[in-house]
Amino acid sequence: MVAPRILMTAVRVAASTLFLMPATYFLDSSLDNAFASPAKPGVAQQTKSKFSYVPPNRGTPRRTQATGSRGCTEAAPVKLALLVPNDHTAQTSLGHPTFFWNISEKPEQPVEFALVESGVAQPIFVQKVQVEKAGIAKLEMPSNLPELVPGKEYRWSVTLICNKNRRSNDTFVQSWIKRVPRSPQVEEKLTAATSDRDRASVYAEAGLWFDALNAVSSNSSKDEFMSLLDQVGLSEIRVQEQQTVAKQ
Repeated sequence: MVAPRILMTAVRVAASTLFLMPATYFLDSSLDNAFASPAKPGVAQQTKSKFSYVPPNRGTPRRTQATGSRGCTEAAPVKLALLVPNDHTAQTSLGHPTFFWNISEKPEQPVEFALVESGVAQPIFVQKVQVEKAGIAKLEMPSNLPELVPGKEYRWSVTLICNKNRRSNDTFVQSWIKRVPRSPQVEEKLTAATSDRDRASVYAEAGLWFDALNAVSSNSSKDEFMSLLDQVGLSEIRVQEQQTVAKQ
């Protein structure tokens, strides 16, 4: 039996593009049944998985921040949520990581992704995306951009552009990402891994959040994906996914 897969929007773009770009959608038909399982309204179901995320040394606590999270108008509330831990800077070992977020409703406004190096005003990458459906979206950092530098921290954000002429009215969420080198032990385990699921487990245990989430999203079940979210306090995403599927 094929494990149910999660509804996800994949956004892959060239670094030079700055226009509105429609997203591409992938949907496994078995997802409807997976999220339609009995659950109390507003209560997220916990999942069991072999994946165990071990946070890195947190250092100074760093929380994901949100402004105007109900969207641009009260008539059509839109909630944005970045799929990252909310009490520390998530890490990656990749020079071109993949970023994930969730949007509760199809917005009437364009969505903008931005990546900025800490302490540098000029963004590394800015991309406007036309979102056509609610749900989880992912964006892979274009390979023709310079790689993230190990040891450096970067801020990334997803924004609803409420008024292009008055950007101070935008709704946005932002968080941080830090690239770190892989240890010899992690490299050894990755060499021995035989599947994306095995690699996701190695990344999770090493505290490499972005790498683990991307690996588990490739060929794993929605339960394993949601298990990682549950472990960092993002269980409400499951409720939103159930609600999104119920509306379809």
